[in-house]
Amino acid sequence: MLGGPMSKSPKMIIDQLRQLVSTPSVSSTDPGWDQGNRAVIDLLAGWLENMAFNVEIQPVTPGGSKANLIATRGSGPGGLVLSGHTDTVPFDEGRWQSDPLGLSERDNRLYGLGSTDMKGFFPLALAAASTFNDMAFKQPLILLATADEESSMAGARQLAASASTLACCPPSVLAAASNCAATASSPNSRSSAALSC
Repeated sequence: MLGGPMSKSPKMIIDQLRQLVSTPSVSSTDPGWDQGNRAVIDLLAGWLENMAFNVEIQPVTPGGSKANLIATRGSGPGGLVLSGHTDTVPFDEGRWQSDPLGLSERDNRLYGLGSTDMKGFFPLALAAASTFNDMAFKQPLILLATADEESSMAGARQLAASASTLACCPPSVLAAASNCAATASSPNSRSSAALSC
């Protein structure tokens, strides 16, 4: 599969994933590990703008080193929201068989920090959206990319807090953000948030 001939789309998906994995975005309550996600957001913004999405970058921290991305194509009520987070957990490089910040293939599988949780989601979502490039949308397609899901849920909290000022977001997006922010405050916030967001 991965080692055989590929069409342009799978190659593009893997190339985008390679770029995302090699862009560090560790989120942690330990300041020694904590990093921004803005470089990941900027990569996604460029790809989405090239696909005719309207892109809004929402700063989460002063200076914007952590940010959310809200990309919209089409307009109207309702629509479909594809949502993921851009941060990863901290890592112990000594426990990896390959460079965690590089995408590698072994046994027909791809390995790299965030390749499944959850940077791999974005190239797949973009590939799915690209199949509709020549169509007019009757309702919006919205792609959300948030910060700090692995630690504080600051991205979802910021999205929920600014709901009234976001012109792009239908009620479904705001409800999802509010739900994520609320579950982040629960005693079992990490597991609750992962199930509901």
